[in-house]
Parts: sequence; C-alpha cells; structure tokens
Amino acid sequence: MKSIKWIVFDLSGVLVYSSLINPAGYEVGTRFFEQKQLEGIFYEKDYKNNMLGLISHEQLVGNYIKKMKFDMSVEEFDEVMKKDVKPMDGMATLLQILEPKYNLGIGTNEGKVITKYKVEGSGVMQYMSKVVPSYLLRELKPYPDFYKKMLKRLEAKAEECVFIDDKKENVNTAKMMGMTGIEFKSAAQLEQDLIKLGII
Repeated sequence: MKSIKWIVFDLSGVLVYSSLINPAGYEVGTRFFEQKQLEGIFYEKDYKNNMLGLISHEQLVGNYIKKMKFDMSVEEFDEVMKKDVKPMDGMATLLQILEPKYNLGIGTNEGKVITKYKVEGSGVMQYMSKVVPSYLLRELKPYPDFYKKMLKRLEAKAEECVFIDDKKENVNTAKMMGMTGIEFKSAAQLEQDLIKLGII
C-alpha cells in the first residue's frame, strides 16, 4: 500500500501484555496481594480520569491504596506495576521489519506515568517516531476525537495510517475515520494481515 506512511499501535495488549494479571498474585516484601486486589485499580473511575490527564498518577494510586486499605506505599505499587510489564512476543522482530519503511507510532489510552512504564517495559521505543497517549489529548479511544487529535499530532491523513489495536471497538472507529484497521491477536497474525495488505 503505497499511500501508507504511518503504522500506529496500541500499547497494552499489542506491544506489551496486560499487566497485573498474574494468577499467582504478587509479593511485596513480606506481604502478599492477590491478583484481583491489584488489578482492580484499572476498573476505578480514577483510572479513567488519570487516562484523561485529569488526576495525577500519585492521586490514582494513593486513592486506591487508601480505599483498599493496603499495607503498601505508592512507590511499592509502582514497583510491582513496572516489574509486571512484559513485551509482547514477536513484536520487536516485526517492528524491525516495518521501521525502515514506515513511521511507527503508539496511540494509547493511558496516563503519563503508566505510559512511561509500559513504553519503557516494551523495549520498542527505539522504533517509534511518536507516542500519542490519551492524557495529552484529553480524549479516549474509541471516541472519534481521540483519532482526530492523534492524526493532527502525527501530521497525517487518515488514509495514510494503519491502526492496530486488540479491542474491536477501537479498530472499528479507526476504520470509520478512514484508516486501515487491524484487530490484534498475535504478532504472527498481525504479520500475516500486513502481508495481505501489501504493507510487508
């Protein structure tokens, strides 16, 4: 596809595995926390507000620790989160193939600090031209304004972009906006889809 200039990836579920989902739970010093206890932070209203840049990371984590009455500091929670970020199998190899031919970017629903942890943990920043997180846009996927503002930051037209996300609704909006959308299931599947489109 000669018109494609940008390939934009979601972060969690595409470049890194979802975090805080280890069924064995997590040890913090001599203390133990069940997986569901820590993962619950992602379902808080505060988490959405953090993704929108309306509250700080320290407020998000601090409020959750207080609510759950955890014997844990914000710094300890962060250490667990950082250590739990794991690169998605096969993606680094695929990015090495794509990077010489296209601009690569990240379009993610995350707050400032968690974006930093996941980008650093993914090990793929060397291939990326731009990172566009929701906290800077003050918009969330799958709403169209996220994509409009993302395209503006990329200085790109919709038809010049391939958008890759593990959530169908996010891909559907990208397609509605005029982008080529691919629902991510694995690096191997993504590679095959990109070959079919003539991108690889």
